[in-house]
Amino acid sequence: MLATVRAAPVGSPLAAAGGLVVLAIVSTQRAKTAQEQGFPASSGMVLAVTDRRLLVFRQNFGLKYRGELPLEKIRGVSLERRSLGLRLRFVLSSRAEVTFSTYRADHPDQFVEAVNRAVQARVPVTPPDPTTRPTPAVPPPPPR
Repeated sequence: MLATVRAAPVGSPLAAAGGLVVLAIVSTQRAKTAQEQGFPASSGMVLAVTDRRLLVFRQNFGLKYRGELPLEKIRGVSLERRSLGLRLRFVLSSRAEVTFSTYRADHPDQFVEAVNRAVQARVPVTPPDPTTRPTPAVPPPPPR
C-alpha cells in the first residue's frame, strides 16, 4: 500500500440547503455517474493505491471492498483546493473525469503524489524495433 485517503462524491451546495436527504440523493447520483464512467465509487470511500492498482473500499461500519481500477486506466490525479474543502480529480484513460471531496487530515497531497508516481511507473515502454540492429560501442576489428 503506497497511500490511502478518504473520499466521497462531491455534493451540490444547493442540495445541502435541501437537507441531509437531498444531499444523500445527490451523492448517490454522483457515485452512480462515476460508476458509469468506470470508477467503482460509493457514497463514502477509502481509496488505496498500490504499485499496480487503485483499490476502492466502501466506508460504512468498517470497510467493504468495492472494486479496483488498474493504474493503466488512470491518466492522472490532481488535488483542487476549494473554499469549502479539497477535491480529488481523476482523469481516466477513457478521458472521463471523476471528482471526489476529501479531507485535509488525510494528507491528500501525498496520495496524489503516490498515485501519479505509480501511474508513471506503469506507463508501458515501447519495445525496440526488432528490425534495427544496435550499433556496437566498439567497432569490429578490420578483416585480415
